[in-house]
Amino acid sequence: MEHQLTAAEQQEVIELTKNLIGIPSTAGDGPDIYGYVEHYLREHGLEPTVQAIENPYIGYMNYAGRDHHNIYLKIGTGDGPRIMLNGHLDTVGAHGEWFYPPHEATEEDGNIYGLGACDMKSGCAAAITSVLALLQRRDDINGELFLSFVFGEESPFSLGADTLLREHDLDGYDLIMVAEPAPALGADSYCYTHKRRHTPSFPVPVIGAEGRVIYEIEFFGTSSHASHPDGGINALEDAAALITKIKDFDMFSNIKMGRGHYVVLNITGGDQTFTVPGYCKILVNRQLTLGEDEETATEELQKIIERLNLPSRVSVQKRFSPMPELEYQPYISESSEYIDRFVDLLPEPDEGDKCRFTTTSVGDFNIYAAQTGVPTLVFGPGGGNIHAPNEYVHRQQIIDTANYFLSFFMDLF
Repeated sequence: MEHQLTAAEQQEVIELTKNLIGIPSTAGDGPDIYGYVEHYLREHGLEPTVQAIENPYIGYMNYAGRDHHNIYLKIGTGDGPRIMLNGHLDTVGAHGEWFYPPHEATEEDGNIYGLGACDMKSGCAAAITSVLALLQRRDDINGELFLSFVFGEESPFSLGADTLLREHDLDGYDLIMVAEPAPALGADSYCYTHKRRHTPSFPVPVIGAEGRVIYEIEFFGTSSHASHPDGGINALEDAAALITKIKDFDMFSNIKMGRGHYVVLNITGGDQTFTVPGYCKILVNRQLTLGEDEETATEELQKIIERLNLPSRVSVQKRFSPMPELEYQPYISESSEYIDRFVDLLPEPDEGDKCRFTTTSVGDFNIYAAQTGVPTLVFGPGGGNIHAPNEYVHRQQIIDTANYFLSFFMDLF
């Protein structure tokens, strides 16, 4: 049982999850949750470091004056495996109609409800608890364990992750572990082990992710009185033609074969008057698989538009991003001794080999993998309704995640 949480530690990880849910932590809420985690770690005898996020694009996103920061600590001698265990404590806003209070953890039927419960305050709680449990069982850590929590994963550009990497060179690290909700990220995604899509069930190791590029596509038509539509060029209709085409254009693909899919995120244009709309803009997300990049995806999109021969003039621009390092690039960690060792701890399936999933989602894990080249594993508890009302996490999977982390670290260090 040395490699498992005690009953008291199990209760602690659940209470920590609930306490984190109770602290609002969108980009507009400020750094209170990071202050809570700093205090929590100090109460348990650790000395975390607070890292200010200094980036000129903070102002661009209206975060200026919020004093956002990361928090991290390193333990161990450094003479052995070097692992970063990471998470983000910020959340999206509480949009939609909630039955359960978003900022008050509610436990019911084995689930814990609340904003950020699954994405990813429970994973952060499991990470913290596993490290504290490790220190209760090991006098010396023969290696280095870098526990870090960053701001801004749920906001554009992953500025917290980028700031962390600017101060900490992870060259020589053996593994990056991100405690995101892997069962949710792997849902209906490509299983690299079995070379097909299928539904994952906890525990789920995610070893790769698609990338993405976002386009702003503008349609410049000609306005006219709506009683004589032939006198104008309807920009909304042309936008609809493209939307229909890229939806139908999708085909099966996976991270190593085929092409990424399109998703229309937003559409604006027209007015309330009796007028043929002469302008429309749509925001389109294009996933990227391995071998694809912004250039190849843009060429494809331009060809689709050309073949439609739309009456409107169409302008395609990639949405602004500060620098190439902050683009979400696709990656896969195919070969890693330490991912293998972690997967070895997971239970054997009823038949066949253990699954290793990839995800169509994007996040800080893309930034870490692309910027460092270090094998990157996503692993955390599952639940549901991520970025939606009544988000929840499975209570037992929080405990199990912390146990897997602890067992891995006990074997490693």
